[in-house]
Amino acid sequence: MRFIHIADVHLGAQPDAGPLYSRQRPRELWETFEHVIHVCEEEQTDLLLIAGDLFHRQPLMQELKEVNYLFTGLSHTRVVLIAGNHDYIRSDSYYRTFRWSQNVFPLLEETPEYIEFPELETAVYGLSYHHREITEPLYDDLEPLGKQPFEILLGHGGDER
Repeated sequence: MRFIHIADVHLGAQPDAGPLYSRQRPRELWETFEHVIHVCEEEQTDLLLIAGDLFHRQPLMQELKEVNYLFTGLSHTRVVLIAGNHDYIRSDSYYRTFRWSQNVFPLLEETPEYIEFPELETAVYGLSYHHREITEPLYDDLEPLGKQPFEILLGHGGDER
Protein backbone atom coordinates (compact mmCIF):
# COMPACT_ATOMS: atom_id res chain seq x y z
CA MET A 1 0.00 0.00 0.00
CA ARG A 2 1.18 3.51 -0.81
CA PHE A 3 -0.21 6.53 0.97
CA ILE A 4 0.45 10.22 1.47
CA HIS A 5 -0.39 11.86 4.79
CA ILE A 6 -0.87 15.62 5.10
CA ALA A 7 -2.33 17.98 7.69
CA ASP A 8 -2.60 21.68 8.42
CA VAL A 9 -2.75 22.82 4.80
CA HIS A 10 -4.78 25.88 5.91
CA LEU A 11 -6.31 26.78 2.55
CA GLY A 12 -7.77 30.28 2.77
CA ALA A 13 -5.25 31.57 5.32
CA GLN A 14 -4.48 35.28 5.01
CA PRO A 15 -1.10 35.90 6.66
CA ASP A 16 -0.12 39.31 8.05
CA ALA A 17 3.54 39.39 7.04
CA GLY A 18 3.34 42.34 4.66
CA PRO A 19 1.51 43.17 1.44
CA LEU A 20 3.62 41.15 -1.01
CA TYR A 21 3.70 38.03 1.17
CA SER A 22 0.02 38.39 2.07
CA ARG A 23 -1.02 38.51 -1.58
CA GLN A 24 1.09 35.54 -2.65
CA ARG A 25 0.70 33.15 0.28
CA PRO A 26 -2.98 32.15 -0.20
CA ARG A 27 -2.27 31.17 -3.83
CA GLU A 28 0.89 29.32 -2.79
CA LEU A 29 -1.13 27.22 -0.33
CA TRP A 30 -3.53 26.19 -3.12
CA GLU A 31 -0.64 25.47 -5.49
CA THR A 32 1.06 23.28 -2.89
CA PHE A 33 -2.16 21.35 -2.32
CA GLU A 34 -2.62 20.95 -6.08
CA HIS A 35 0.95 19.61 -6.24
CA VAL A 36 0.11 16.96 -3.63
CA ILE A 37 -2.88 15.90 -5.75
CA HIS A 38 -0.61 15.74 -8.81
CA VAL A 39 1.89 13.55 -6.94
CA CYS A 40 -0.94 11.23 -5.84
CA GLU A 41 -2.00 10.79 -9.45
CA GLU A 42 1.50 10.49 -10.84
CA GLU A 43 2.53 7.90 -8.24
CA GLN A 44 -0.86 6.15 -8.22
CA THR A 45 -1.00 6.46 -4.46
CA ASP A 46 -3.64 4.25 -2.82
CA LEU A 47 -4.66 6.69 -0.08
CA LEU A 48 -4.42 10.40 0.60
CA LEU A 49 -4.93 10.92 4.33
CA ILE A 50 -5.78 14.48 5.43
CA ALA A 51 -5.55 14.87 9.21
CA GLY A 52 -7.46 18.11 9.75
CA ASP A 53 -7.21 21.81 9.00
CA LEU A 54 -7.38 21.42 5.25
CA PHE A 55 -8.94 24.88 5.55
CA HIS A 56 -7.89 27.72 7.81
CA ARG A 57 -11.51 28.48 8.74
CA GLN A 58 -14.97 27.23 7.88
CA PRO A 59 -14.76 26.35 4.19
CA LEU A 60 -17.01 28.16 1.76
CA MET A 61 -19.16 26.02 -0.52
CA GLN A 62 -17.08 27.18 -3.49
CA GLU A 63 -13.88 26.08 -1.76
CA LEU A 64 -15.30 22.61 -1.08
CA LYS A 65 -16.30 22.38 -4.74
CA GLU A 66 -12.79 23.37 -5.85
CA VAL A 67 -11.15 20.80 -3.57
CA ASN A 68 -13.63 18.12 -4.62
CA TYR A 69 -12.94 18.92 -8.29
CA LEU A 70 -9.25 18.25 -7.62
CA PHE A 71 -10.15 14.96 -5.94
CA THR A 72 -12.21 13.87 -8.97
CA GLY A 73 -9.01 13.99 -11.03
CA LEU A 74 -7.57 11.13 -9.00
CA SER A 75 -8.02 7.93 -11.00
CA HIS A 76 -6.67 5.58 -8.32
CA THR A 77 -6.34 7.42 -4.99
CA ARG A 78 -8.98 7.32 -2.27
CA VAL A 79 -9.09 10.33 0.05
CA VAL A 80 -9.87 10.11 3.77
CA LEU A 81 -10.18 13.38 5.67
CA ILE A 82 -11.12 14.74 9.06
CA ALA A 83 -11.79 18.29 10.24
CA GLY A 84 -9.39 19.94 12.67
CA ASN A 85 -9.59 22.80 15.14
CA HIS A 86 -9.62 25.50 12.44
CA ASP A 87 -12.13 23.94 10.01
CA TYR A 88 -14.17 22.17 12.69
CA ILE A 89 -17.72 20.97 12.05
CA ARG A 90 -19.97 23.81 13.18
CA SER A 91 -23.76 23.43 13.14
CA ASP A 92 -23.90 25.49 9.92
CA SER A 93 -20.79 23.97 8.31
CA TYR A 94 -21.01 23.08 4.64
CA TYR A 95 -19.07 19.95 5.54
CA ARG A 96 -22.35 18.55 6.92
CA THR A 97 -24.23 18.60 3.61
CA PHE A 98 -21.54 18.55 0.96
CA ARG A 99 -21.66 15.64 -1.50
CA TRP A 100 -18.14 14.43 -2.09
CA SER A 101 -16.84 12.52 -5.08
CA GLN A 102 -17.05 8.72 -4.83
CA ASN A 103 -13.35 8.47 -3.99
CA VAL A 104 -13.62 10.74 -0.93
CA PHE A 105 -14.41 9.33 2.52
CA PRO A 106 -14.80 12.05 5.16
CA LEU A 107 -14.83 10.94 8.81
CA LEU A 108 -16.87 13.82 10.18
CA GLU A 109 -18.35 12.42 13.37
CA GLU A 110 -17.40 13.74 16.80
CA THR A 111 -16.76 10.20 17.99
CA PRO A 112 -14.39 7.68 16.39
CA GLU A 113 -15.53 5.97 13.21
CA TYR A 114 -13.74 4.05 10.48
CA ILE A 115 -13.76 3.23 6.80
CA GLU A 116 -12.54 -0.09 5.45
CA PHE A 117 -10.63 -0.67 2.22
CA PRO A 118 -10.62 -4.48 1.97
CA GLU A 119 -8.63 -4.47 -1.28
CA LEU A 120 -5.84 -2.71 0.66
CA GLU A 121 -6.45 -4.79 3.80
CA THR A 122 -6.70 -1.43 5.57
CA ALA A 123 -9.09 0.36 7.91
CA VAL A 124 -8.72 4.07 8.66
CA TYR A 125 -10.08 5.38 11.96
CA GLY A 126 -10.70 8.99 12.87
CA LEU A 127 -12.94 11.67 14.26
CA SER A 128 -13.44 15.35 13.52
CA TYR A 129 -13.37 18.41 15.71
CA HIS A 130 -16.86 19.81 16.32
CA HIS A 131 -15.54 22.67 18.45
CA ARG A 132 -12.48 24.88 18.27
CA GLU A 133 -10.93 22.91 21.11
CA ILE A 134 -11.16 19.35 22.41
CA THR A 135 -10.23 19.04 26.06
CA GLU A 136 -11.21 15.40 26.64
CA PRO A 137 -8.66 12.64 25.93
CA LEU A 138 -10.68 11.12 23.06
CA TYR A 139 -7.84 8.96 21.72
CA ASP A 140 -6.62 7.50 25.03
CA ASP A 141 -8.96 4.51 25.10
CA LEU A 142 -9.25 4.01 21.36
CA GLU A 143 -8.33 0.48 20.33
CA PRO A 144 -8.16 -0.99 16.83
CA LEU A 145 -11.13 -3.23 16.15
CA GLY A 146 -9.22 -5.80 14.11
CA LYS A 147 -11.26 -5.03 11.00
CA GLN A 148 -8.28 -5.31 8.67
CA PRO A 149 -4.63 -6.39 8.95
CA PHE A 150 -3.52 -2.75 8.64
CA GLU A 151 -5.24 -0.11 10.77
CA ILE A 152 -4.45 3.60 10.65
CA LEU A 153 -5.54 6.24 13.13
CA LEU A 154 -6.05 9.62 11.50
CA GLY A 155 -5.91 12.24 14.25
CA HIS A 156 -5.53 15.97 14.56
CA GLY A 157 -3.87 17.43 17.62
CA GLY A 158 -3.49 20.79 19.18
CA ASP A 159 -5.61 23.72 20.15
CA GLU A 160 -5.21 27.47 20.43
CA ARG A 161 -2.88 27.05 23.41
